[in-house]
Amino acid sequence: MSIKTLRSELTIWGRYWRGQEYGGGYGSRSACDKLGEIRIESSASVEQKVPDHVYQYDQQIEHLSQDCRRALRVRYICKKNWALVGFDSEKSYMYWLRRAEGELLI
Repeated sequence: MSIKTLRSELTIWGRYWRGQEYGGGYGSRSACDKLGEIRIESSASVEQKVPDHVYQYDQQIEHLSQDCRRALRVRYICKKNWALVGFDSEKSYMYWLRRAEGELLI
């Protein structure tokens, strides 16, 4: 898999979870409230099945370090400024993002 393909698939993954957060009653909350969480816990009695391609990336991302998960979340789900979520510098944010993408390529 190429980095371009991975980034395209991570964009789809992020779009799915962003839609779940904003469309599932989370509209009044920031998408970056829970940076360490990848899955969204639902209080509804009907659980919506996560698409297979999204679930597959969820499984891979769970095995990454917290900083890697946080960088992926900022880039692909939140679309926010790295400084607002606790990274010391843009260089640090880019390091963790590239490290996460590299680990997902393996």
